[in-house]
Amino acid sequence: MDEKVREEIISRIPLQVPKLLSFILILLFLLGAATFVSQVKGPQAKDAWEIYLVNFLFWTGIAQGGIILSCVLRITSGRWGRPVLRISEAIGSFIPISFILFLILFLGRDYILPYATEHYHNPKDIWLNIPFVFGRDVIALLVLFMLSLIYIYYSLRQDLGGTDRSVSGLSAMIASGWKGEEERKLCWNRLSRLAPAIVLIYAIVFSVIAFDFMMSLNPHWYSTLFGVYYFVACFLGALGATTILSVFVRRYLHLQDYITKSQFQDLGKLIFGFSLFWTYLFFSQYLAIWYGNMPEETGFVIKRVQEEPFKTLSWVVISCCFFFPLVTLLPKTNKITTPIIAFIATVSLSGLWLEKFVLVTPSLSPDIHFCWVQILITLGFFSAFILSFLFFIRNFPIMPVGDPLFSGKIGAHHSGGH
Repeated sequence: MDEKVREEIISRIPLQVPKLLSFILILLFLLGAATFVSQVKGPQAKDAWEIYLVNFLFWTGIAQGGIILSCVLRITSGRWGRPVLRISEAIGSFIPISFILFLILFLGRDYILPYATEHYHNPKDIWLNIPFVFGRDVIALLVLFMLSLIYIYYSLRQDLGGTDRSVSGLSAMIASGWKGEEERKLCWNRLSRLAPAIVLIYAIVFSVIAFDFMMSLNPHWYSTLFGVYYFVACFLGALGATTILSVFVRRYLHLQDYITKSQFQDLGKLIFGFSLFWTYLFFSQYLAIWYGNMPEETGFVIKRVQEEPFKTLSWVVISCCFFFPLVTLLPKTNKITTPIIAFIATVSLSGLWLEKFVLVTPSLSPDIHFCWVQILITLGFFSAFILSFLFFIRNFPIMPVGDPLFSGKIGAHHSGGH
């Protein structure tokens, strides 16, 4: 790693975030929070808790998916992705907020979880038991989130080691007590061990979250693929968010020499590939349920693909998450043109948010209740997510300058050892 490049990146800390942007985001967050609090105290409490659950599932999935993308890049020794590795980790800075939001979710259990007020026969009454549900999910999320934060700590310490005199605040705390190159190797080894463990635990934990907070909203319906379907969608969302935020960071922080067209081309390929995989998982469930023709299974599908208003929304989801990426990501030009790839990723993310809405809402309400309340609560989640991202990139190096596979300016392209 070129020391001049390292000094250049470190010297940017703390980054200057536009005050107007911060003000707007804080205002949106406060408006969203105030709207939610006012609604849960009134007659429309159920609608407020529904949209809260939709946004929790969506934004938490993207945040943890960002950590998983970083882990995957480390597991595969992907040199091509090193310039966007820190951006994907910055997305994961939302997970402490996600954990608090999950604890708040427990307060609305009577509105959004049918099994909170109904009782079922064995073995469902054991699994769908509120103390057991929240007990296992709190422990599972806490373990996953703590491992993810430890992972981020070692990733940052690897970069900040030896810079405690030139940085301040959180960066100085992480850099303190640095013991030289031997510790850098130790950080690398620990990251190499943590990465596969986090990926495995992520798959298990997010499968359970999908079962407990989406599939079990209709307690008589089940799909053994549903957990995989959810955590793959979360990873796809993280790819889209990383792409959009990389475009933003590249432009406004003048990182064109680090984040090049090659990174966007590869991110576009990944979005394309995982859009196809997401669609494969969707139809794998759909066809098995449809041709099995069992009433307790087909009812879930019919409500979403044959009955309005959710029929139209389901087609919008398929269009945004499959047809649109399939057509637009085939040409190389679209993948390397930053405004175009950012727009494609935005459409994909919008489809994934709507997918959570279609999966959750019909199980709780026969109709769509969508107005300014749902919009403001969603904007509140969005602003909290972006504020956490901005806080992270403001206080920590935007590039993994201590990573031995980071090539600096106009680095090597494609994964592997070259």
